[in-house]
Amino acid sequence: MERLYADHNASSPLRPEAREAMLRAIDLGGNPSSVHGEGRAAKRALEDARESLARILECGADAVTFTSGATEALHLAMESAKAMGFGPVFVSAVEHDAVWSYAVKLWPEAQLIPVNQGALLDVAWLSQELDNQGGQPLVIAQGANNETGATQPLNAISTRVRAAGGALLCDAVQLLGKVSVAQFAGLADWLIVSSHKIGGPMGAGALIAAPGIDVFNGRAGGGQERGARSGTENVAAIAGFAAAASVACDDAAVQAYQDLTSRTRHAFELPVATALSGVDFVSQTVRRLSNTSCLVVDGWEGARQVMAMDLAGAAVSAGSACSSGKVKMSRILKACGYSDSAASSSLRASFGWSSRIEDGARLAELYLEAAARAGRKVTIQVA
Repeated sequence: MERLYADHNASSPLRPEAREAMLRAIDLGGNPSSVHGEGRAAKRALEDARESLARILECGADAVTFTSGATEALHLAMESAKAMGFGPVFVSAVEHDAVWSYAVKLWPEAQLIPVNQGALLDVAWLSQELDNQGGQPLVIAQGANNETGATQPLNAISTRVRAAGGALLCDAVQLLGKVSVAQFAGLADWLIVSSHKIGGPMGAGALIAAPGIDVFNGRAGGGQERGARSGTENVAAIAGFAAAASVACDDAAVQAYQDLTSRTRHAFELPVATALSGVDFVSQTVRRLSNTSCLVVDGWEGARQVMAMDLAGAAVSAGSACSSGKVKMSRILKACGYSDSAASSSLRASFGWSSRIEDGARLAELYLEAAARAGRKVTIQVA
């Protein structure tokens, strides 16, 4: 039987438009830093991609710095904020490890922005601290959580940060292609997006800097990207990124994506919620991405859930997939107030552009069968 892929928040399958753009770029053959004809052709492809992504993200082309992925872009943004002297620093308690681990290294004194059980930031707490502490604060807050799908009130956060004379650094990796660009464009001083989350290739990301915000390159090398980073640009991956964004990010495409994924998720969650005793859907009571379902079955270890589903023919995740293939206790769920046991017992299903509505019902069937085999109480007969 055909395998079922439900791990789009980790990586979405390559779109045909991205593949075609990559093949055209590969055939160019030149280095975009070279001055000969082949190099100029590669440079033109690179700049075409930059201009295309800038139009999509409603910014100038000079605001776009291409990187090898979101992690590099996030680190470049944080290093730039450090060099510009922003402080005090506030980091949300549910940031991706790519942000979290580097932020606490750069700013050991960084303060955590608490969240509720749905992974939603406490904006009232942040507002009070911004008023009390002064300075030129830096707030690091993601747009949407990769594990739970919770979407943050970026407009309210941005308004408060700017009123306090500070800067906002936003990991928007999980927003791009899933919500309207109008909901986050222009709200952050550093905005980070990624290719392979929207059906582009791995190996390309982008940092979008607001006017007047610098991007500091602390690494020696060729000074590519107008000196913002060093290393030859991956033109083929960047061309694929721009092609994927061009078909994924306009409002009509986003609306179609939300309709498809919300119906698919509903087809998964409803039978599971009805049949499985003790299941908890995280972030169900707050606004969340239409494609993401994070569930906790306390006492059924997440790693075992993922393995059982893989053996059954379905690809899902437990926690973040960007941890060298390791499945561990969810730091995100711990921040939300879950116990150690519950935070070790989560599974994430995330649907996407290549999903079919019937995938939700099939995934539910496979999951309930796995739960029954694991000795969980399932209240309906499973084939």
